[in-house]
Amino acid sequence: MEKKDSTTVTLETVGLSQREFLTMYLLQTLSNHSNYPRAIHQELQKLFTGKIHSYDYLCKTCKQLVNSGHLKFHTVKGRHYYQNTEKGKELYKWYQDNFSERFREVKYVIDRFMYDLKGSGDNPPVLHELPEEYRSYFSKIISVKDLVRYVTLKAAFTKRPIYMGEIGDLLKNKFGWIASNGYLYDLSHEMEEGGLLVGRWESEKRTKRYLRITDEGLHHYKQIADSAAYQVQEVQKYIGSVLSFLERESTNV
Repeated sequence: MEKKDSTTVTLETVGLSQREFLTMYLLQTLSNHSNYPRAIHQELQKLFTGKIHSYDYLCKTCKQLVNSGHLKFHTVKGRHYYQNTEKGKELYKWYQDNFSERFREVKYVIDRFMYDLKGSGDNPPVLHELPEEYRSYFSKIISVKDLVRYVTLKAAFTKRPIYMGEIGDLLKNKFGWIASNGYLYDLSHEMEEGGLLVGRWESEKRTKRYLRITDEGLHHYKQIADSAAYQVQEVQKYIGSVLSFLERESTNV
């Protein structure tokens, strides 16, 4: 039996370097008022759980942004208060333009999977497929293998025998995400070898292979669904938190 993936999802997992994240966070939170590092760090801990950048690293990033002209500071009773500059606001706008759409589009897909897994939360309608330029990113932040296995076993559990072309259509129409036919058929072959599915060819031409779930597949279905749900929930939480401040507007003080 496979073990549940308990890897903690971090900011790096969702595609941000330490410096990128802290830079974006500082430029946003200091756009409307000045603040000192200890208070900023405490706010950061409240907003994000899991792995958090150290206080020392945050201070270091503040100093680097001052040196680059993106932040300025003044001192009150020996405490440095940092604030955004016009140059910093321009950089934050660049981050918004280059990161917000990617995170938003990916979150739509994540939300749909979460709704299917748990039956709650947002279920955005599929107006278009996940843009091609974001698909490789999506595959980096979550185990697409677990998602496809979950969708395949669920379909096989609730329907007549299925074939992987149907799974491809289901992923596209219900979740707005596309996996290549080659990947789907390779995974179905792996699932057959693992005893989760059993298949038969439609005809001697071997163009369509019908699959049904096995007792072994039924036994592992909940475990695979739970593993997928855990991963999706963690990624959903982090992307939502990043978007919560990335989509805020910077205003002049």
